[in-house]
Parts: sequence; C-alpha cells; structure tokens
Amino acid sequence: MACLYLLAGAAVFRDYGVSTDEPNERRTMYINANYVLTLLGKESMDVPELDSYEDKYYGIFLQMPTAVFEIGSKGWNYIYTWRHLYTFGICVLGYIAFYFLCRKIFASDLTAFLGTAMIALYPRFFAEQFYNIKDMLFVAVYIFAMWGTCKVIESKFDWKWVVIFAFLSALATNVRIVGIIFVPLLTGYAWLVCLAERMNQTEQVTASGESVSRELTTKRALIFSVLVFLLYFLFLVMMYPVAWAHPIRTMIEIFAKFSNYDDWTGAIVFMGKILSKEEVPWYYIPVWMLITVPIWYILLFLLTMGISFGKLVFKIKQRESWYTLLFQYKYFFWAVLLVLIPWGAIVVKHATLYSGWRHCYFLVPPLVLVVLYGVNHIMKRRGKGCKIPVFAFIALGLVIQMNWIRINHPHEMVYFNGVGKNWAADFDRDYWHMAEGKAYDYILENDHSDRITVDSTGTRYPLNFLTEEQRQRFEITAEDPMYFIETYRGKLGNEIPLPGYNEIYSVTVDDFKIITVYKREGL
Repeated sequence: MACLYLLAGAAVFRDYGVSTDEPNERRTMYINANYVLTLLGKESMDVPELDSYEDKYYGIFLQMPTAVFEIGSKGWNYIYTWRHLYTFGICVLGYIAFYFLCRKIFASDLTAFLGTAMIALYPRFFAEQFYNIKDMLFVAVYIFAMWGTCKVIESKFDWKWVVIFAFLSALATNVRIVGIIFVPLLTGYAWLVCLAERMNQTEQVTASGESVSRELTTKRALIFSVLVFLLYFLFLVMMYPVAWAHPIRTMIEIFAKFSNYDDWTGAIVFMGKILSKEEVPWYYIPVWMLITVPIWYILLFLLTMGISFGKLVFKIKQRESWYTLLFQYKYFFWAVLLVLIPWGAIVVKHATLYSGWRHCYFLVPPLVLVVLYGVNHIMKRRGKGCKIPVFAFIALGLVIQMNWIRINHPHEMVYFNGVGKNWAADFDRDYWHMAEGKAYDYILENDHSDRITVDSTGTRYPLNFLTEEQRQRFEITAEDPMYFIETYRGKLGNEIPLPGYNEIYSVTVDDFKIITVYKREGL
C-alpha cells in the first residue's frame, strides 16, 4: 500500500503551485547554508548575513537537503517541484513510522493500517504534504518523536534508543518549538516507573527464587533524565547554525521568540468575522477541527472516549492501583497529553494563530491514536459481529474521502467536512493563494491579446512559472486593469462585487469560491 501511495504522489506532485511561505523558507535555507559553507572556507554567496537576518531563528535543518536542487541553475519550476517531492517523501516516512507505532501498541496490522490511512488520506494533508514544508514536516517529525518515545519505553530505556529519541525530539523542536513536549513527558514517565516500582516492591523474584533488579532504579532514572536533556540540547544546537557561536544564549532567545510569536499582522477570517490575532478566541482550534476533520473521525473519537470512560470507572470500582491503570493504558494517556498540553499552552499564552488551523495539524496523529483504542477494543473484544461493521464503516469513510480528493484535486487544502462546508465562506479558505495559477491559466486560454493588464489580491507568484512568452504578455497594474483576480484571503462571503467589472470565471469547491476572475466591462 505504501508503494501505491508513493506512486500516487509521484503522479500528482507537479499539480500544486507555490505557497506564500515557500520562497521565504527557501531563502532562509539559502542563508543558513551560506553561513555553514562560509565556516568551511567557501566563498560567501550574495545573501544577507545570518546574524542580521530577520528569520534567523527559524529551524531549517530538515530543509537543508533541498539545497541539492539548487545546483545547476535549472529554474524555479525544477527547484520547487522537486522540493514538493522531497516534502512528500518526508511525510510518507512519517506515515510509515505511525504504522509501526500503532502495530507495536495494538499488535494488529489491520488497526495500524486503518489508523495510518486516516492520516494519509485526510484531504487537507493530501494536498499540503507537497508544499507545506513547515506544518506538514512537523506532522511527520511529531510522529517520528512519538515512535522514538515508544521505542525507548518498549526497550526498557535502552541507551541506543535514548540517543535516537533525543535526536528525534530535537528534530521536532527545530521544526516547531512545541516539539520540546516529548522530553518532559518521557522523563516524567521514567520517574513514574521508578516511583511505582518503589511502591510495589524493591525487587522482583523469579520462579527459581533468584532476585533481579528493578527495571528502573532511582540512580538509573536520574542518569537517564540528565542524559536525555543533555543529548537533546546538543542535538538542538547542532541543528541551529545561528546558535553555534553562543549556544545557551541563542537557545534562550529562540524559545522566548517562538513561545509568544507576534510578528504576524494579517487578518483572520473566523465564524463570519474578520479578526486580528489579538481577537482570536480560545475555541479557535476546536471549531476549526469540528468543521474540517471528517465527521466520522469525530464520531469514532466520541465512541472511544465513551468506551474509555466506562472502562476506567469499572477498573476503579475493582480497586485497581493507579500505577496499574497508568501503565496498562500509558499510550492512551500519553496521546491525550500530546493533544491537551499544546492546546492548553496555546490558550493560556494566547499564542498567535492564523491561516486556518495549520499550526496545529500535529494534533491529528495523537487524536487518531486515541481513536484507534476504541476501534481496536471493538474489533478484538466484540467478535466478528462488531468487527466487520466497524471495518466497513472506516473503509467506506476512506473511500468517500478518496473520491472527494479525486473530484476536487488539486484543491484538497480547502476541505471542510459535510457540516463545515455550509459555512466555509465564513472562514479562511485558500490562504496561501494556491489556486491563483488557475486564474492566469484561464486568462491565457481565453484572451489572445499581445498585452494583458491584470491585478490580483494574491502573490502573483504563479507568473514566474509561465513560459517567457506567456510572462511577457502580462502586465501587473492597479490602474484599470483588464482583469482582476480575487483570492478571498481575508474576505467574507462568496460574492464580492467589483464596480466596473464582471465575474467571468471562478474555482469552487463544495459550492464555495476560492478564486475568481473579473473582466473589465466593455472589453
């Protein structure tokens, strides 16, 4: 199945345009690469110095390999399409890691496959896994760190896996600062293991009567904690070239900046209102998830929470100890914490959120992991009478999603669920202007003038990917252009009248517009 998914990605990765953030990310990668090469004695390129660069604190370690696509000056089309393929490849590795994580936890290939499919075939992920080199890469490395955590626990804190975990946690933090969550959660778990064992017994006795040491002594827990934090810090500094000169001071500055990021000043469309970042309510992320996560995911989540609550009440009535419950369902509680702690921190700190809920896409894998507890419980405990309907329900949901992707390709990034699509025009839609290229294509196909004047609320970046002959036909002007392109960024509603112009073309998804071309009256 992984091979089929790779083939599908290889077939469509050229279908997506360049997002608003991609040129900035590429520039940041270039400046960091220049800093490293200069330290190695290479001649400096004509780019700003890293120390004075405004985005110097952005983590680009996982983007550095894309520098290979710059070799040979093969043009922007080549560079960005191959960057898209690279991003897709990292995301696929994340899905594979999620599969092995689930297989280890549930001891079921079927459960692991269904959970992985729920992530890989989530429509918004399907599009953004090609061009969203920040948020989707973070989804992938968040999964890597989840897998690394599981391997440490299942190996009983083997030092090899501790080193790998520290690297993966640092990698996640380099992409998004919230990746730090894995370190305190794992060290906290280690101390809980130590505490539980001290409360239970100081040593275990084998069937032959020989005593054996505890799995995690106090001394070993202390060594483990110090080693994890030290390795994590060292790996993190390694991934930030800007921190090499002054590691401690720079890392403090990085955490301070991104724990309360406030450089963005755009408009946010949410629930029929245009808001500033200071006006975003605490329920911003829950509402976005409720309208853009497939409804059947939500139903399975509610079912799982109901089953879990019932089992917890039963166990408590049976007077089971807290550490028995904790360790029996450790990955369930851990997945819940991987959702609640970041979201709680966002609410408490009133962190800057914009462009839909892409900054919190990383919540999807742990939420799916929670869902799988309910799915696995039904499949294993209720017999074939329940197993077949549950499997059929999930399979049907996935088939419906794949059909939606087929119909709306390549605009999967604006997916709203069956309920949410009715109010999509009251929320941010194509916030990265991915559909803008369709507007220029339409104009070229239907207007054969030698000179075409146009204006746009988008980035106009798709013009760079036209042929030289096509680019020369366009002239960008705000003075009575022949055509005007509306991208709906920061706009409400489906109908935006433009005096003196007629609407001639629109791209719609589920009856809401994501791009419109207007033509001046009289032409």
